[in-house]
Amino acid sequence: MKHKKLTSCAIPLFALWAGAAYAQDPPAQDQASDGSLFSQRGGIETVISSAQKKQESVQEVPIPVTAFSGVAIERKFAVNLEDLNKLAPAVQLQHVGLFHNASSFTVRGIGTSGIESFDDPHVAIFIDGVYQPRNAWAVSNLLDIESVEMLRGPQGTIYGRNAYSGAITLTTKKPDVTEYSGKASLQYGNPGRLVVGLIGNVPIVQDKFAMRLAAQFYKDSGFYKNDGIIVDGVENGQIVTHIDEDLEGMRIQGNKYVYLRPSFRLTPNDNLDITLTTEFIRQRGDGTVSLNPSYDPRTPSNPLCGGVGTSVAYNCNTSLMEVLYPGLTKNYFGDGTQGIDRDKSNDPFLVGYDLPYNNSDLNSYTATLNVDYTTDFGTFSFLANYQHQRDLINTDTDGTNISFFASTRFQSYETYQFESHFVSDFSETFDVIAGVFYLFDSYHLGQILWTPNIGKFTYDNPLMSYYQNGQDRKTWAAYVQTEIHFTDQLSLVAGVRYSWEKKFNIFETPNNSVVNQGLDPNSDWSRFPTNSSAPDCAPIGTLGTAANPCFAFWTNDAGQSWDNFAPRVGVNYKINDDILLFAFWQRAYKSGGFVNNAAAYTTFVGSPYGEELIDNFEGGFKTEWLDSRLQFNGNFYYQKLKGLQRQVIRPADNPSGQETFISNNADARAYGFELEMVLIPVDGLTINANLAYSDIKYTNYCADLDGPEPFATPANGRELCGPGATELPNGTWIAFTDFSDLKLGFAPKIIGNLGWTYDFPIGNMGNLSIGNSFSYTSKMATAGVFLPRSDRRSMLLVDAQISWESPDSRYRVSVWGKNLTNDFQRLSVTPVAFLFSFEQPTQPRTYGITLTADF
Repeated sequence: MKHKKLTSCAIPLFALWAGAAYAQDPPAQDQASDGSLFSQRGGIETVISSAQKKQESVQEVPIPVTAFSGVAIERKFAVNLEDLNKLAPAVQLQHVGLFHNASSFTVRGIGTSGIESFDDPHVAIFIDGVYQPRNAWAVSNLLDIESVEMLRGPQGTIYGRNAYSGAITLTTKKPDVTEYSGKASLQYGNPGRLVVGLIGNVPIVQDKFAMRLAAQFYKDSGFYKNDGIIVDGVENGQIVTHIDEDLEGMRIQGNKYVYLRPSFRLTPNDNLDITLTTEFIRQRGDGTVSLNPSYDPRTPSNPLCGGVGTSVAYNCNTSLMEVLYPGLTKNYFGDGTQGIDRDKSNDPFLVGYDLPYNNSDLNSYTATLNVDYTTDFGTFSFLANYQHQRDLINTDTDGTNISFFASTRFQSYETYQFESHFVSDFSETFDVIAGVFYLFDSYHLGQILWTPNIGKFTYDNPLMSYYQNGQDRKTWAAYVQTEIHFTDQLSLVAGVRYSWEKKFNIFETPNNSVVNQGLDPNSDWSRFPTNSSAPDCAPIGTLGTAANPCFAFWTNDAGQSWDNFAPRVGVNYKINDDILLFAFWQRAYKSGGFVNNAAAYTTFVGSPYGEELIDNFEGGFKTEWLDSRLQFNGNFYYQKLKGLQRQVIRPADNPSGQETFISNNADARAYGFELEMVLIPVDGLTINANLAYSDIKYTNYCADLDGPEPFATPANGRELCGPGATELPNGTWIAFTDFSDLKLGFAPKIIGNLGWTYDFPIGNMGNLSIGNSFSYTSKMATAGVFLPRSDRRSMLLVDAQISWESPDSRYRVSVWGKNLTNDFQRLSVTPVAFLFSFEQPTQPRTYGITLTADF
């Protein structure tokens, strides 16, 4: 295996050496035309940024931002944002384990890895200026993109919606009112991956009105295969199984979708620019699957294990699955923190799946109107957006061919957004960006947790749990940022944003309700009663029964509101045209909310959690050297995070007497640095590198994470903190203790990337481009709190590609491979009460060929 890895690394390195030797005296070459993969010769490509609501070189933006042009994105053969993972320092772009459209994005170790619509993301996504309010659809498509920018650190004084730890902005290509153009692409790779893209631009009225259409069809077969293991029973403590040859090797978790983006642009005169962009997505795929990991008995006791109620909160050394089916769970990734090696005989892409409803259906419609009006004073912009999304996802969560545990989620969502802002252009000494923003959104979610082999989707299934919840939200903001230029070199930046937000809960179903007889939640969920006035419904706050089979709904019309001032103060100093220094302080916030999937009435109605705050102190530099052949940028930061929204166990008025709740029970501090470099040592050869170091730790974390205990004594010698101990009706106690030594999830200390591309002509046969990159991430936890068997070992990913381009730059053929050494680790892990845990791996080796034609 080591020899294979060395070989896969050596081949691209040999190509680098050969390319560098060939580059000693290359023929002259003009800058490549738009759309070409052939790099600009003589200097680094100028990437235009709109991070500050205006068009300027990314080297002139006094904030840490990494920008990718559309051509650079093509070079990465990227289909969605996850394909750009680790290309910017301190930025991780991944999907949530069970849900491939949902984002698990972090910047500097702070992010949100979840799918619930009531939980606002830490990393904000903007598409053509439109804020994306949910994680559930944030892994966005990258077809026909003008640029992608990754802003690190909190933003806010020039954005209507706050970005707590960072922001990612996507800008799609507008219709061109002057020229006809088009592009067709075909990509084929593993596992059965087929991507067909078509782009067409038509100026209907020359210089006045144009239409553009970007369309894509995508499908793959899924990396997972069914292991075919069927359980016959347990004899003398040993599980008895056989292999079903009809199931064995069957592909699982395939996916396909159709993506359409028609857009229209009207430019009646030189001052007015109106663009209407619509987007349609229809996805139909298999249901998602997971792994069922074992908890090796060698795992020692840890801060989250101990006490009678421990296994209810988190799996420690065993689970119900291991007790009932000994040997069926497996060790896939081990645990470096506990000295447990990975069992390499267990293939994490061989799983079981027996859910009869095997589907993942997602639909989305979006319309965005953008109006820009330019005057002698500046540019006035207006943006209006409407989004409607609907999804149904069935998940065989237990990862086996036994009907142990499964879930179904169905959700509808819509939002309206409006923003208007002004960017000044009336003075050389005074710049202003000012705007107002309004958002309304609403969601309706139903979820079923069930054991499929008992009663199916009927009320007489004793192991069925159903709940639904919803929320309306209104938020508005006003922001202004000014920059005063005292001299041509020195300027002062000051800004502030005021935000107001109110959330209204619509209804709630307790998490142990039964389902009305004869109703099928998978296809007939709209027929469920929506209030407690139906004659066969149980009273509000009580559970339905077989004799009274209805849901108990809780409503809350009062809601809760939050408001916040987020200021920014900074100074910029431009030593010369090639060196920019900057320093600033920025405050940002993430609003509070309700735990809408709570199991207790008082939690849902009367216990909102509060806002998070972050203060970011930052300084940096942006430099350009050697006649634009070298860019070297860096920044240093220190952050104080207050009132982090973290889980806590507390007493509740439900049958179990306890609940998992979100509380502002933690603070943290973080510091680090980020470096970026682009170098063109010789014409045609471009070297890219970045490095981020981050140290983030809790300064306070007072919670009950190990569940009720028989006595109110601190777990594992920890000190009591916060509210102390509370006795539950069953005689156990909830004790709040100090967990500030735990690690934050998804917060590696080091992320780095080194890559190169070399472009050279091959006579009259066109141009050739070869490239290679290495991405490194140090070890980290993959759970919200540091659980045993949640760590991810350090990873080194190796990518490579080679592309041929015709002499007229119209046709391209590319062969590419990602993660060539097949280094995959744990993506995420989630405990499910005392039942079992489920986890997913990161993506294995992928490879393919891409054909592109411009016309």
